[in-house]
Amino acid sequence: MKLSHLHLKDVYGNPKTLVCRLTEGSIRYSLYGGHSSSGTSFAVSNLGITLPIDKLHEEETKEDFTNRIKETINKSSYSIVNEVSTKITF
Repeated sequence: MKLSHLHLKDVYGNPKTLVCRLTEGSIRYSLYGGHSSSGTSFAVSNLGITLPIDKLHEEETKEDFTNRIKETINKSSYSIVNEVSTKITF
């Protein structure tokens, strides 16, 4: 299940994409260069921040967890420029 899909930029305007998924009970992050599907893969440690890997407490919702990710990013040298919907249906 995709928890969040964020388009980021650093202080120099370089675009990155961060995707957070819940897979078999574990949080997995993927970081790519650019905002398209053909970006180069990067280590998440390149963000220079520690992203959440567990719920803060049992009552924390998916939305609360996603907000915590966004708060962590916004306190870093990156900023969120777009949040791609995780609820696309046709």
